[in-house]
Amino acid sequence: MEHYAFNTIARLAGYLDTQSVTAELLTTFFLKRIDQLNPTLNAFVTVFREQAIRDAQASDVRRRAGQTLGPLDGIPIAIKDMIDVAGAVTTQGSALQAGQACKETAALVRRLQAHGAIVIGKTHTVEFAFGGWGTNTHKGTPRNPWDSHRARAPGGSSSGSAVAVAAGLAPCAIGTDTGGSVRIPAAFCSLTGLKMTAGRIDTSGVMPLAPVLDSVGPITHTADDAAIVYQALTSDPDSGSDASCYGLSDESDGLDGMILCAVPDEQYEIDVQRSVRLGLRDMLRMAEMAGARIVREPLPLSVASVVEQTNLLMAACGWHLHGNEALDAALPMDPFIRRRILAGRHVSESQFQDLLGTQREAALVWQRWMVDKDAFMLPSVPAVAPLLSEIDETASPGFFTRLANWTGTCALALPAGFDPGNMPVSVQLVGKPGDERRLLRIGAAIQSLTAWHAYSPTLPS
Repeated sequence: MEHYAFNTIARLAGYLDTQSVTAELLTTFFLKRIDQLNPTLNAFVTVFREQAIRDAQASDVRRRAGQTLGPLDGIPIAIKDMIDVAGAVTTQGSALQAGQACKETAALVRRLQAHGAIVIGKTHTVEFAFGGWGTNTHKGTPRNPWDSHRARAPGGSSSGSAVAVAAGLAPCAIGTDTGGSVRIPAAFCSLTGLKMTAGRIDTSGVMPLAPVLDSVGPITHTADDAAIVYQALTSDPDSGSDASCYGLSDESDGLDGMILCAVPDEQYEIDVQRSVRLGLRDMLRMAEMAGARIVREPLPLSVASVVEQTNLLMAACGWHLHGNEALDAALPMDPFIRRRILAGRHVSESQFQDLLGTQREAALVWQRWMVDKDAFMLPSVPAVAPLLSEIDETASPGFFTRLANWTGTCALALPAGFDPGNMPVSVQLVGKPGDERRLLRIGAAIQSLTAWHAYSPTLPS
């Protein structure tokens, strides 16, 4: 049974289809791993044990009747605790949100359930999803499983979602992404993370941070798996379908005719760790081997300016949502989260409207610049996950991730190797709005030539 822990969705779906394992047995397996490892890893805040077993049993009944709902039917999935699930409290990672349980389940979760996915639990997040390192003062910081000796940043804000998948506690998880919150933890934990285009799916029941930047997406082991979840999130279930109807199986494996762009190293605007630069070089080489043409052009936007602008926009939105709580020093709130929220009170309405106008212009600039390109590759994060003791909470690891949120487009983080200390390196593909499938195809083609996504960590005892 141990080999199920790090299997892909596609392979687990195959096991279920051949009935070499039942959904109930698979769900029980992951529940036992959560019992065993979550006290150390702190990935889950809530586990839906009884309901998950009932849903798994229902999946087995469908399968025996030949009425499976697709490759997610019977697959356990974790949900970030910014997303409502009926009967559970959405804490948003805050000690202030210990109130009434939600009455309705978020639209995207209902969609996954309609495809037969088993919602196994809710995962920890940075407080109000307002941080990129993955730390949480009051709820506890999930443990990055890639360092079994020292506590390192898991990445945020979808910290628990990434740790759950990386440690084999769930085959996939859903996160939210306002400035990189799917891609940063995917990068720090050697996973594939898809940030979907803003507005691509119904996000009712997803707690906002900055609505003009917010998006969601799956965290998985592979691009193929991310495609399966993406397909489920964006389509109605097709009773009687199987895994071959989903994902990327109908796409060519090659990238012939595609153009991938990369920025010259000297124009990164920030120091980038050597291992990250080498990882990106190798991933570009793999894309070229798969048939893509590589070009190098400077970005049409200053990434440093994008970071500054998104900081202001997130602060202003955070102040609007949580300003009253932040002002009350007696309330329990992470001091760095409080500081980020309070910075928003200095953003005037006219400044806020100017930011929105600048964002709209940037989105148009990006679309015009990308018209003759299929994707742009750049680092996901400038360096590998730091030790918790060395984190600078006044800075953010999301220097390169903000671009996709600011331009309202999609992006895909991919494992790209390891540094000399065996910590994961990651790159991301940024595309055109609504072009998730093309990014996933490129990612899958690259992963067919690499094995970085297939490695699993030695878990801390």
